[in-house]
Amino acid sequence: MERPDSKSAKPLYKQLEASLKDAILRGEYKPGQQIPTENELSAQLQVSRVTVRKALDALTRENLLTRVSGKGTFVTREKFQRSMSSIISFSELCKLQGRIPGSRTIKSVFESIDEEAKSLLSMGENEKAVVIERIRFADNIPVSLETIQLPPRFAFLLEEDLNNHSLYECLREKYGLWFTHSNKKIEMVYASFEVAHYLGISEHYPLILIRSEMIDNKGELSCLSKQLIVGDKICFTV
Repeated sequence: MERPDSKSAKPLYKQLEASLKDAILRGEYKPGQQIPTENELSAQLQVSRVTVRKALDALTRENLLTRVSGKGTFVTREKFQRSMSSIISFSELCKLQGRIPGSRTIKSVFESIDEEAKSLLSMGENEKAVVIERIRFADNIPVSLETIQLPPRFAFLLEEDLNNHSLYECLREKYGLWFTHSNKKIEMVYASFEVAHYLGISEHYPLILIRSEMIDNKGELSCLSKQLIVGDKICFTV
């Protein structure tokens, strides 16, 4: 990677941006590979951190780089593809595309939910739902924040370890339950401070929100799902 020329009329950060972009497109930095830190690039190329940051910000806006809070800056992988017309677990989808699936459970509890959700799940007035919230990862990169609500008969899930395990596979293989189809609503939202923290993005970052009402193999609407997805990490197909 070439050192920016201080005598050039072209701003230093634009020179660095072009040099980094060329290195990425030539394969010097591979998809998913971490690039040097701001400090390392500053020392290596003898430019200020402000110059480096401006170049990295520009390449991030082009979706050539991905910033992961607390971990560093990575060359963006090809968008993760997800079909909207079929039900397939996140873990299965990752594996089909050669990605490593992962998840971290944030919440696994009995919890009160709103009246509309109770009605959809055919719950009693005083019943609490099983609520599970997880961060989903593809190749260790946070892709979505998932919250599911299920009626109390799914209490057995509170005893399951769903860290880096598929909920769908657990239901199918251990309990003979699976989801056959779903009704989905999709909209654009912006990351709250809390969501941004979990997904390693900035506050107000644009996200895709998918709300799903899922029908199981017994013909019952037994799961409500809400997924907040980092839009530039996933490509949807129909």
